[in-house]
Amino acid sequence: MLGAAFCAFGCGSESQQASNTAKYPVGLSEDIEQQLKYDARVDSFETADNDSLIVNVNDSWVNSPPGMQERSVGQWYSLWHSGHSGAVVIQHQGNKVASWTSQGGYKPESKSKEEPASEG
Repeated sequence: MLGAAFCAFGCGSESQQASNTAKYPVGLSEDIEQQLKYDARVDSFETADNDSLIVNVNDSWVNSPPGMQERSVGQWYSLWHSGHSGAVVIQHQGNKVASWTSQGGYKPESKSKEEPASEG
């Protein structure tokens, strides 16, 4: 009986759930420019002539799991589209690595063939 009581108590849900989303200072969560400046995975960003946002990311973004990459680009795209109509293009070391467009959604680029193969 006592074991069942402990199990019921231990298996209960907590009233406060931890959130895995990024915590930005007040005022940054809806401002794409401030959010990109605050994001450690972003080296720089600029707007293109066609109203697109070009985000230059660092190795930290490139080495993150694909799902996290897609999530960050989706968030940037949503914020960008609150006042713009172009795509969000992600670049690493001058090369396009991903994009998000209204027509195609998230599109990662295929991996470069220039990466050295690991031989063992």
